Order: sequence, then structure tokens, then C-alpha cells
Amino acid sequence: MQNHLRFLFISIIALMISGNAAYAHNREAERHLSIGEAKLKSGDNTEAIAELTKAIELEPKLSRADLSTAYYNRAVARRAAGDNLGAKADFEQVVDLDPTPRDAEAYCNRGIAKSTLGDREGALVDIKKAALLGNITAREWLKNNGEKNPIYTDDMAKNVLSNGKAKLASGNHKGAIADFTRAIELDSKLAPAYFNRGIAKSAIGENKSSRADFVKAIKYDPTPKDAEAYCNRGIAKAAIRENHDALADFNKAIDLEPTYSAAYSRRGKLKNEMGDKKGAMADLKKATELGSIPHP
Repeated sequence: MQNHLRFLFISIIALMISGNAAYAHNREAERHLSIGEAKLKSGDNTEAIAELTKAIELEPKLSRADLSTAYYNRAVARRAAGDNLGAKADFEQVVDLDPTPRDAEAYCNRGIAKSTLGDREGALVDIKKAALLGNITAREWLKNNGEKNPIYTDDMAKNVLSNGKAKLASGNHKGAIADFTRAIELDSKLAPAYFNRGIAKSAIGENKSSRADFVKAIKYDPTPKDAEAYCNRGIAKAAIRENHDALADFNKAIDLEPTYSAAYSRRGKLKNEMGDKKGAMADLKKATELGSIPHP
């Protein structure tokens, strides 16, 4: 009886050790996959291929979906490095490994793989599916490849952003926040979505969260394209107390559009906070003349 219990105890310990080892190897495989993706994004194709190959060599430790992603990324890196045969082989693995893609990105990856392998019909099925799920890369691919149906090529993120702005203007802050969040899910670098979500959150007292949104709005719009964008970035900077930079943005907005009443109003409010009472009065007067209600 004692020998039986001892054997059972040793077996349990062995299973625990092997389980821990498997978990460690699984994390190692995922680490190589993550590093490989980062190297690919930075344009370091050689290192990307090396890291992704290490992840693939640990094949049993990756899910089929992650393994498909590893092959896809390595195919992209190999093609960029001029290894077209190697890329083709990896794309073939992507198609074989992912019979039921788990999300929009996986559908897009498999579709691009099929396109590269000459299966245009199969590629269109997958990439259209990805586009309907909101994948930006898929929508761009379809647009660049002659797709005319707006259901696939319209910028869904910007459409959702527009709906959110309408809700914000009507005072439906929670509905607006939901739309802006959806727009960000569709396009994670859409600066106006972060900005407007920050405004909506501020209106309902979520100041800490709104600050985080304003920081991202600034990050993703380093070079505003027009007066409104400069004014919005100025508002975001003022919200996180980057007052001098905010003032510069309001100045730029007014330089680009001298009758932009909201920019005068915002600049006047900021000047007042910075102690420039005379400048504040002048700006608020100008805003009123142009038809803007000065911001409190």
C-alpha cells in the first residue's frame, strides 16, 4: 500500500513538473512570436524571420491560430527580404492551418495568403469577410484591387465617428462614448475618436479617463491637417495642462482660419487661466463678434 501511494505521489509530481515545463515553453513560443511581430513592424525583416522561425520550431506549444499568424508574418518578412519561394511556402501553411479563422485579422491574413498563391476567388471571400468585420487592411486591399461596393470599401471607423459626433452634439454622452469606442476598435489610431471620447467623458465627470484619451489624441495626430484639427489638439493639450503648447495650437488654428470663432473662444479661456486677462478679453470679444458662445 505504501509503495502504491509513493508511486502515485511521484507520478503526480512528474505531471506537475511536465505541466510547468510545457507552460514555460508555451510562453517562450509566444514571446518569440511577439518579438517577431515587433521586428516586422520596425522593418527588421532578418530578425523578424529569425524570431518567427523560433516560434514555429516550438510548434506544439502554439495554438493553430497563433502558428498561422507566425507563418503569415514570416511570409511577409520573407517576401520583403526577396525570398519569394520561402514566402509562398509559408503562405501555403497559413491556408492549411486556418480552416476557420478566429477574427477579422485572421480572415484578412488568410485572404492575402490565398491571393499570393493565385486563389483570387478564395481571397475575395476571406478579405470581404474581414472587411465586413471592420478590418482596415482588408478594406484598403479591396479598394486598391478595384472593389466598388461601398459596403466593403467605405471607411467604417469614420462613419461610426460621425454618428458619435451627432450624439455628442445632442447631449447623448454615453451613446457618443459607445460610438467613439467602436470607432477606435475599428481604427486604433483614429485621433478624432480619442479626442471626442475625451470630450464626452469630461462632460459626465470621467476626468481621469478623458485625460488618457486626450493624451492618445495628441499622440496620433502629430501633424494636424487643418484649423479644426489644430484647435482640437489645443483643447486636448489644455486639458492635460500643456498650456503653452495648447496656446501654440490655437494660434496656428487662427492663422489658418482667421474667422474660426471656436479657436478664439478656446484661446481666450486659456489666456485667462494663464493670467493674460487683457488678451483673454480681446479673444472672447472676437469670438462673440464671430458668433461663438465663449467657453466657461
